[in-house]
Amino acid sequence: MFRISAIVALTTLFVACGPPNKPKPDAGEEVDAGMMEVDAGRVRGDDPPTGWQVIAELPGTAAPSSRLGVSAASVPDQFQQPMVAALYEDPNGDLNYDDNRVVFTRWDGTAKAFSELKTIEVVGGTLATPNSREISIARDASTGRIVIAYVKPQTNTIRVAISDDEGANFSLSTVDDEVHAAADSNPSVAVHDGVIQLAFLQGSSLFYRKKTGSAAWVDASPPGITVASKAISLAVDSAGDVALAFFLFAADPASAELAFWRPTTGGGVVASADGFDLTVAGREPSVSLTFEGTTPHLAFHLPKSDAADTTQLWYLKSSDSGTAWGTPVAIPRNSSGAIFHSTQWYQAIAVEADGKVSIAAPWSALGTQSNCNGPKLARSSDGVTFQTCSPVGSPIQRGGDYLSLWSHKPGKLTLIFFYDSRTNPSIKPGLVMWREL
Repeated sequence: MFRISAIVALTTLFVACGPPNKPKPDAGEEVDAGMMEVDAGRVRGDDPPTGWQVIAELPGTAAPSSRLGVSAASVPDQFQQPMVAALYEDPNGDLNYDDNRVVFTRWDGTAKAFSELKTIEVVGGTLATPNSREISIARDASTGRIVIAYVKPQTNTIRVAISDDEGANFSLSTVDDEVHAAADSNPSVAVHDGVIQLAFLQGSSLFYRKKTGSAAWVDASPPGITVASKAISLAVDSAGDVALAFFLFAADPASAELAFWRPTTGGGVVASADGFDLTVAGREPSVSLTFEGTTPHLAFHLPKSDAADTTQLWYLKSSDSGTAWGTPVAIPRNSSGAIFHSTQWYQAIAVEADGKVSIAAPWSALGTQSNCNGPKLARSSDGVTFQTCSPVGSPIQRGGDYLSLWSHKPGKLTLIFFYDSRTNPSIKPGLVMWREL
């Protein structure tokens, strides 16, 4: 059984209090493309076509070491049209990853196409590992500001790129400029009414910082948190209040527990793997947090020993703003145990005002049989009963890494992800989008 705990302001795990907020020096901005305008007067134009398309294709002549779309992250703009940031890995194919770069594109309704890839910054690094998600993107609905948070391995720092002119120009700054040995990873960013909220890891230590306008970053990290998974998720509710979801080590150090935390009320464990060994490859847990109003919703990948039909993917909703939680709902597979359609980490979740819940996840399978293709998409009208298949007409048998999911209009979904197969005659590798009619 999952262990569900009500969250209170003070827990034995971590508390809302602790050391006072500490301002962090701002490393300054490096404007790399000219001055920015607050209002660029963007024209909506035509919406993207529905169905399947590659929005940024890896060149056909690319070397095997080149990958376009790693750590992909996307959000809708003011017209519910996509904006995407991702990592272009080893673009010249020389097996030297010093030229890894963060790139950005968005739908241009006037041109009726996605914009040319814009390089935000060359960040270097090595071959990205699947359990790291090194890019996050957000948009401030009140100002139109675009914020991209990402890891720069060359300097072992978290960087933030900010645009106030619809992505034409970005200013760059460093969040954590103090010297540290542990590797930075997995930034998760949100922005609301001019306040940037950012969580990230240094090794297995969790950090949370915020920035209001042009003020310095403020360190408001929960004290003494060591995470059991690189997957962390930060989101802001409709009131502008932030929350974090992440995994803690259980009493058994090979297992993990899912925690939810707000700076104002503290946090606690909301689900547990019940001692199941998560150190085996493919069992790594991950979590995605979103809000409908001020109510938090979680989708998470957490295999557990006593789950019926070896369920791996779950949905959990709070009955209030995050102090009380229900029982996790198992997301059904659409296949038999023989076919064993297994999900993987880094799922995505979208929740609508009328109660509809959609969860997408990449998957892998044992054997060669296929059922519904991929990525997996589970949909529910009430958050209780889910039906799982794949988006209509999927040309992908397996795959769908680093997914993003949202509703571009009531009941209609946009799904964006990284796809790396070079043998599929139906769709090319790169950044792929499915947009529902």
